[in-house]
Amino acid sequence: MEDKQITIFLGEFGSGKTELAVNYALKLKQTGQETAIVDIDLIKPYFRTRENRELLETIGVKVIAPDSRLSHADLPILPHNLVEIFSQTNTKVVMDAGGGESAIALGQLKRYFDQSSYQALLVVNTRRPFTGNTEGIINILHRIEQASRLKISGLVSNTNLGPETTLEHIYEGIAIVEQAATALALPIKWVVVPEWLEQVIQINRPLFILKPYTHYPWMD
Repeated sequence: MEDKQITIFLGEFGSGKTELAVNYALKLKQTGQETAIVDIDLIKPYFRTRENRELLETIGVKVIAPDSRLSHADLPILPHNLVEIFSQTNTKVVMDAGGGESAIALGQLKRYFDQSSYQALLVVNTRRPFTGNTEGIINILHRIEQASRLKISGLVSNTNLGPETTLEHIYEGIAIVEQAATALALPIKWVVVPEWLEQVIQINRPLFILKPYTHYPWMD
């Protein structure tokens, strides 16, 4: 767990950042940290942090999201109590943000980030459009940095196909992410590994073992 007050997970649709943000917030709370998670995913947020509100709040993670009456509206609505979280220096804050308008919204909050310690991490799933090669990852990173006015400090390799993820998917993904990390002179923060592959993965990189919480309609 990082010593930064704020951790921002950024990425395109399908990168898996929401599931990662939920897992990270739960892990922070389990270490005894006061923890809050902020849903700032504004563009077509089909599977958002707020869908896991009950799970998170049950173990004491504060969920900051738009009004529940608007929780399924695809509108650029920021949580009304978002700004106050920056002053709560004893609370670890996890942000689930996307690209597009979500990144622009982060840019509007830049002065608050400048007053806090934060890490912004780009979550990369090489099985998704636009991030399947080094050039695509670099382009997405620069676009998000420009819109958010924040500096991305590391990459998270999260190549997956949901419950169908195999070791081969992860190995193929990390090879591409490593090339992008070298080109960008950025570290790879973690390689995300689903819990069912934890005992068989062999990678000399920091691992983030992920437990799926989000329920998808096609899994019915």
